[in-house]
Amino acid sequence: MKRLPVFATCLALAFGAKAANETTPRADHHQHLLSPAAIALQNRFLEPAAVSAELADVIAAREKSWNDKAALAKLYTDDAVISAETRGWIHGAERSAAFMSMRFRAPYRLIATAVRAKADAARIEGYYARGEGASRAVLGFFQLSLEKRDGRWAIAAETALFADVKPSAVQTAADLVRYLDEAGIARAVVLSDGYYFDSPKNDVTERLAKVRAENDWTAEQVAQFPRRLVAFCSFNPLAEHALAELERCHQSGKFSGVKLHFGTSGVDLNNQEHVQKVRAVVAAVNEKRWPLVVHVRADATYGAREARVMIEQVIAAAPDVTFQIAHLWGGEGFSDSALEVYANAVAAGDPRTRRLYFDLAEVGLVAGSSPEALQKVAARMRQIGLSRILYGSDGPVAESQSPAQSWKTTHKLPLTDAEFAQIAANVAPYLADR
Repeated sequence: MKRLPVFATCLALAFGAKAANETTPRADHHQHLLSPAAIALQNRFLEPAAVSAELADVIAAREKSWNDKAALAKLYTDDAVISAETRGWIHGAERSAAFMSMRFRAPYRLIATAVRAKADAARIEGYYARGEGASRAVLGFFQLSLEKRDGRWAIAAETALFADVKPSAVQTAADLVRYLDEAGIARAVVLSDGYYFDSPKNDVTERLAKVRAENDWTAEQVAQFPRRLVAFCSFNPLAEHALAELERCHQSGKFSGVKLHFGTSGVDLNNQEHVQKVRAVVAAVNEKRWPLVVHVRADATYGAREARVMIEQVIAAAPDVTFQIAHLWGGEGFSDSALEVYANAVAAGDPRTRRLYFDLAEVGLVAGSSPEALQKVAARMRQIGLSRILYGSDGPVAESQSPAQSWKTTHKLPLTDAEFAQIAANVAPYLADR
């Protein structure tokens, strides 16, 4: 009887023969966790601001009268203006009160986070919220403009912005493994979010310490499931400490590769100083025989020119290891011109692309609304060769974008069942060799 490869044997043991025979990805090559530190950085909820007693009384009355049209009308000036989103602007106390009294399904609080007050005018910004402490849910953001008329503060304007601003929850390795089990996926590559703390876009002090802490937290999580997960460390390749952090991660023995995110790190591939710094990091990773996963897109200008720089100067610096382009073309909005450069290079047998692979993280989600884009994506994938296409779902996951749901979304691509089966069976060399 023919023996199964070790990886396939582990898959069968983990999920049974039925799951092993289904068209289910063998591995998720692009995943993240969500640490307490990352939540604090992303949510950035402001602390309540000090409010004078008079203004606090107005806020309290605004909360108490949330669905009481008559009470609300007394809080507005006669010429008050309210933003009503798709309905435009509403003028007047009565009409404003009528609209706002039907706006919410339940009482809420107005948490002031910024107050600017003069003798007869004030502006307050903050959150619409419910609950207290860890259970607090933020519904949206408000801005109140108040005027003092005849010795009484009244609301002259109110603007509301509602969005999904619910604080994120910590996502551990155990959570990820649960999602993998539901999808029937044996293994996953967990990419550290260390680069978040290394970004010029984020106001972070003590960057290196926080980058290291995030990398270490990821490694500790992944170590709980050594047969299921592997960890990649991350950092800003432009940072002075980039090579030192690479060395520290390598010496720890806890990581299997490196994740770089050019957008978050502020990498400009049209800036030769940046390119040389990135190239030096990539060359150092190659010396350690570590694979790389790279989110290439930095901004809306990303296209063919940047893809050529990638092949000629960046990917060329890693001839001995797997180089994985994240999100197929490099990330975010579909860039056919960039993907065309990569596809043409691979199809032409460019030796610099010998170990070049591409993951499908969020491709179905981003390109899924355009049938034309989906056709182009499928054509480029075939040009590249489906053996180089790796399944990935990105994260941190939620019910709506779990590995299983992401695999379903990937099926928006106009590929045959056989082609999907091939992609599902693909395992990157850096996983297959473990």
